[in-house]
Amino acid sequence: MVNRDLLTNLCNAIPETHRPLAEALQGAARYTISNPTLSLKKLNVALSIIVRDLYEKEMNKSGKGSDLRTLLLNKGFAEKIHPRRMYLLMNLIQKTTLTSSNAIVDTKAAKIALDYLIDLTTWYIKHLTRGAKLAQAAYFDLDEMQTAPQRTKLDFPKHDYEDAARWFLDSANNGDSNAQYNLGFLYNHGNGVRKNYLVAAKWYTRAAEQNDANAQYALGVLYQLGQGVDQDVRKAAELYDLAAHAGNADAQYNLGSLYNQGHGVEQNFQKAAHWYEKAATQRNTSALNNLGFLYHDGNGVEQSFAQAATLFTEAATAGDASAQYNLGYLFKNGRGVEQSFKQAAKWFLTAAMQGHTNAQFQLALLYKSGQGIQKNEEEALKWLTLAANSGHINAQYSLGLIYKQQNTKHSISLAIEWLSKAAASEHISANYDLGIIYLSLGQLDSAHKWLKRAARQNHAQAQFQLAMLALDGENNLPNYNEAFKWLQAATSQNDANAEFQLGLLYEQGLGTTLNYDEARHCYRLAAEQGHIEAQYKLGNIFDKGLGVKRDYQEAAKWILRAANKGFAKAQFQLAQMHANGEGVAHDYKEAAKWYRLAAQQGHVKAQFQLGMLYKKGQGVAQDYTEATRWLKQSIEQEM
Repeated sequence: MVNRDLLTNLCNAIPETHRPLAEALQGAARYTISNPTLSLKKLNVALSIIVRDLYEKEMNKSGKGSDLRTLLLNKGFAEKIHPRRMYLLMNLIQKTTLTSSNAIVDTKAAKIALDYLIDLTTWYIKHLTRGAKLAQAAYFDLDEMQTAPQRTKLDFPKHDYEDAARWFLDSANNGDSNAQYNLGFLYNHGNGVRKNYLVAAKWYTRAAEQNDANAQYALGVLYQLGQGVDQDVRKAAELYDLAAHAGNADAQYNLGSLYNQGHGVEQNFQKAAHWYEKAATQRNTSALNNLGFLYHDGNGVEQSFAQAATLFTEAATAGDASAQYNLGYLFKNGRGVEQSFKQAAKWFLTAAMQGHTNAQFQLALLYKSGQGIQKNEEEALKWLTLAANSGHINAQYSLGLIYKQQNTKHSISLAIEWLSKAAASEHISANYDLGIIYLSLGQLDSAHKWLKRAARQNHAQAQFQLAMLALDGENNLPNYNEAFKWLQAATSQNDANAEFQLGLLYEQGLGTTLNYDEARHCYRLAAEQGHIEAQYKLGNIFDKGLGVKRDYQEAAKWILRAANKGFAKAQFQLAQMHANGEGVAHDYKEAAKWYRLAAQQGHVKAQFQLGMLYKKGQGVAQDYTEATRWLKQSIEQEM
């Protein structure tokens, strides 16, 4: 929910001369939940007020006769105000009001748009000149402002569709293939007639039988999707082939895609490239993009990142969002182009503006890292939210982690919300992080549920965590068998912590038969990965000769590694070995050194032994005061 105090303070800061803006803002906030569509409309009103007021004042002319997009695309105006966020807000409102029918999605979109508008309004009022009145153009159609332009499919106005359908019907019945195709189109899209795929297929078929390439392509789409006809991808491929040979660019692209994927035809990358090239010569941007993919991966053509970049650039410049994203990816990774995070950010932003969720996610990552664009955590969060609301799983997971790290009551609630959405889409790590959150909240049943979901999908950390929970046990009753099961699962992925814990179980015969050989094997695997305690335990295996011939030199080698990393038990053990000359030189000075390091960490036996060395003057100058100090510390800790 929006911060009401923040909203109230913002509205109060808006001058009386600009009250329509305050009213639109308040209305947008009031209806975000109860009527999100109305909220979005009022948001659009507020945006229009800001843009039109700024345009008239910055450009010294009225923009009353132009729509918002035209104003924002004015190069001179854009250079003065940098309207990125305004453009994003306008696109969000337009996209949502045109495509969204789900009230829950609408509500979230309205909340996100309101958040952007509050931020924009805060910026706007800071730049108002004291006493300046609202530009007259800002009142343009204030009460009846459209939230988005009408879209038409054919070249005649929407109100003419019904008349067109009647005219097409007469001509279609007389065998005119163009009329048959157009009538099929109207039924396919529900323009002027009730949408009916069955009837659309009927008229497309009649036109296709007369070799109308457009109808062959459109009928192919129906067969591919199973709309109005039984789904038959092979039949779709046949129809695409007829239309493609007749020069229909869309059919050429679709046929290339079927060969690319092996749907309805045998997979053949060479044929896919052939038809993509045919469509690309007709400026089909999807074909340019997909052909770029083939060059990127070397499928059906000789691999060339440079050629992929050329094709992506051509499609991206023509406005293809997928190509814009792909070009951004190439710039980010330096493939076929000189690496440039700035160019990557530019193309990700361009694609993100068109609602490309992967681009929104990648743009958020750049904002978060500050690569190619000024670091901005707030912008990162907003782009992640847009992508997450569109179902981008990694964006949902990333949002969950961000809120988890904030570690407040409200943020933890948001973290659970987003991680749950990612987990519902089988994001393995989301299951694990949900389990950890519930574990921190003391909700063990929920923690076990989510950790097990991750563990069953071979998430090593989840498996290890379940093992540790089993070792802790309810009412201090460890379940060693359960722990052993999950540790074995985790060690199959070479998890060092799991290897160490499994070694402990083998060494003590807990949850399994006592087996020093297996214990030594587990300790070694963990020790070689740098696990300090495993290095110490492996040294002790050789020091004590457990399941192996006693070898003080091998013991000293591993204990020294742990001691050098500051492990107090290893430091004490190494001191003992120097004091006794076991596996290392008999050297009281070295013994004193290692006793001291362990003693300073509170190791009781090391404190006692160091005190005795001072008392006897072995390895250190005899000093009864130091001896008393260290012996006293050891006694006090024992007590």
